[in-house]
Amino acid sequence: MRDFLATADASRYREAVEQTLKLGGGFKLWSDSDYPQNLSLWEGRPPVLFYKGDIESLPTRALALVGRVDPSDEGVAAATRFARKCVEADIAVVSGLAKGIDGASHRSALQPPAGKTYAVIAHGIDHAYPKENLNLYGQIPGNGAVISQFQTGVGPQRWMFPARNEVMCTLALGTVIIEGKPGCGSIIQAEFSFKHGRPVFLLSRNLRVGDTGWAEELVRRGAHVIERFDQVVEVVEDTLGEIWSSSGQDDSGQSALFHVRNEAVMVKPKAALFDIDGVVVDTRDASAAAIATIAAKYTGADIQPETVAVTKAPHLALADLGVRNAYEVYRREYDRTFVDACQNVRVFDEVVKAIREMKDRGIRVAAITAQPSRRAAASLPADVRALFEEVLTYNHTRGNKDEGIKIALKRFGVAADAAVYIGDQPKDLEAARKAGVKGVGVLWGYCGHAELMRWPHDLLLTSPEELTAEVIDQLVDGGRSQVN
Repeated sequence: MRDFLATADASRYREAVEQTLKLGGGFKLWSDSDYPQNLSLWEGRPPVLFYKGDIESLPTRALALVGRVDPSDEGVAAATRFARKCVEADIAVVSGLAKGIDGASHRSALQPPAGKTYAVIAHGIDHAYPKENLNLYGQIPGNGAVISQFQTGVGPQRWMFPARNEVMCTLALGTVIIEGKPGCGSIIQAEFSFKHGRPVFLLSRNLRVGDTGWAEELVRRGAHVIERFDQVVEVVEDTLGEIWSSSGQDDSGQSALFHVRNEAVMVKPKAALFDIDGVVVDTRDASAAAIATIAAKYTGADIQPETVAVTKAPHLALADLGVRNAYEVYRREYDRTFVDACQNVRVFDEVVKAIREMKDRGIRVAAITAQPSRRAAASLPADVRALFEEVLTYNHTRGNKDEGIKIALKRFGVAADAAVYIGDQPKDLEAARKAGVKGVGVLWGYCGHAELMRWPHDLLLTSPEELTAEVIDQLVDGGRSQVN
């Protein structure tokens, strides 16, 4: 953080604030007394919210209505009815201003007599996106607000949308999937809702029409199937009753209630903690592309990604390629260029499959990486990111993975002897040892067998297929094994 602040261009932030005010918008800091009440209960809440409209009036009684961007006529009608029921019950409608179900929900809430509706967007508030909802973008601030965790002037990027979903689900006290489909953003929203102890609801039609596998999986994990609006109110009141009923109450009491309820719902006996790069994904191609792009820019040479030494720190690789003041160039250019190159990231599908199996067994899963948050977010596809209940980065731990492990276990309420950390480098095994958890080394990452064998470990795995939920159970329940 000190390094970042020492080199940060303050003029960019002044310009963002000035641009926000010119738009008639404003911003809230996470320490402000009128920061949205539901969102303030989340320790990882955005430090700044930019908005256009009346964010101060956002009530605790709020539901997120979400669904597919290409809904059926029946889906649009259901969203319209459900949003009107919310208005009649004095419940704010939260959604994402996307095409389809989101737009239908916002429009219905704005019909006379209008209720309150809040659009959480994945870009700066100066962007009206998608263009189909330009009129909505202009109407919502009169009866709610357009809200963003991203500074004014920033356009939409793929990785921003799942981050938006997490804010959306925590602004509300429940997520209702009106009409979904495999792979749609509603499933990411549901994952975050489970993480935060917020109820998830499915209109029953999702289990009767089309490919219902995704809906059946959410139900198996605890989503509520509903036929009537009052069923949602009953469940939310039962789960988060005091928060749901509150209006301007003392934050500290609500925070304590939320924390207790989260623990009661979420605590599980075991945890599997993952390094990201070299375990879940392989960013070497993206890193090589980024370094080659930067080196070509600063040297004028034609540099191909395959010539880059990706096993070295990026600034050392830049120096090898003839970039002067390589460390300063790295700090100035690398993160942005790496994010742009992340279409080259490889996902280890068998590891993702194993993570899903672990979650099915009730094993808590988190990612702990020494990468900065922006780089980590870009390297994980949205559906993979949503699997992790916690993602702890350099921004949280200053690169001390053992501290990240301890933080995750504390949040999960899992003992160290019931947890496993999975990494691909000696420093990962050392972090596991320091944190008192089992250490698993994998050989499909950045280090080879001989290098990892020299460090204390509980298990070495040679291929992604060997990582299973059973392996975690066996390690935690006792026994030590090695693949030599």
